[in-house]
Amino acid sequence: MRTAVTQASPGENRDDNLERAAELLAEASAGGARLVVLPELFSALAAPARWRELGEPPGGPVERFLSGQARRHGLFLVGGSYLEDAGETLYNTCPVFAPDGSLLGRYRKMHLFSVDIPGEVYYDEGKHISAGDERFVFEADGLRVAVGICYDLRFPEFFRMPGGRPADLYCLGAAFMAPTGRAHWRALVRARAIENLAFFAAAGTVGTHYEIPEKPGEYVGTWGHSMIVDPWGEVAAELEEGEGVAAAEVTREEVERLRTRLAALEHAREELRGG
Repeated sequence: MRTAVTQASPGENRDDNLERAAELLAEASAGGARLVVLPELFSALAAPARWRELGEPPGGPVERFLSGQARRHGLFLVGGSYLEDAGETLYNTCPVFAPDGSLLGRYRKMHLFSVDIPGEVYYDEGKHISAGDERFVFEADGLRVAVGICYDLRFPEFFRMPGGRPADLYCLGAAFMAPTGRAHWRALVRARAIENLAFFAAAGTVGTHYEIPEKPGEYVGTWGHSMIVDPWGEVAAELEEGEGVAAAEVTREEVERLRTRLAALEHAREELRGG
């Protein structure tokens, strides 16, 4: 199954961001992609103080856009994420659509990002949104596919599915901050692929975005470097700078071949995972 990750530099205007996403999805489809992953908050990347204003209910403009794009191009579409307004609660939510445009399900980000690197970046997602409490897994052309969002990448236990059976392909939309991305992004993406002997498709935002309210004249920057990593930890496709698409073949046969070659998953001691 040809799988693609898109890389974009979204601003605060949803219509402009959706237009650019449509262009990238058309490019991915023209390249033969069957499954495409979009970045986190691809439809509006703004200061957290604006998140409530930018939130929209399930089935709103972003989900309608994604459904239409999935149907138009015949794609499994992992919709990065948007700010889901669930009434009193706001979530960072990734909806997933089938090639006929139907909704397969939603994943609400479970790990909320918080960082304070003096002189570089401060961010506390939990002050503005709530965490989800359920993983989301779906089937795509015979592959078991699991979904995550950005900060989930730092938690290896999140990617070990209940019962010890890992996914064949992990899809992650991200808006990874530049300082932490520079230090850790590539290592973490490769590690999650290696320890699960699975493909990993990570789509990120890139470039400079909104002005930091507490620091006039300073702007939030994200790392990009969207990539697809194979189950052996090799980078199969990568887009370092700028907007665009990277794609690679993902097959169940390759997953099975490598899991047979190195049976580490069969040797996992489930009792060591704790409660």
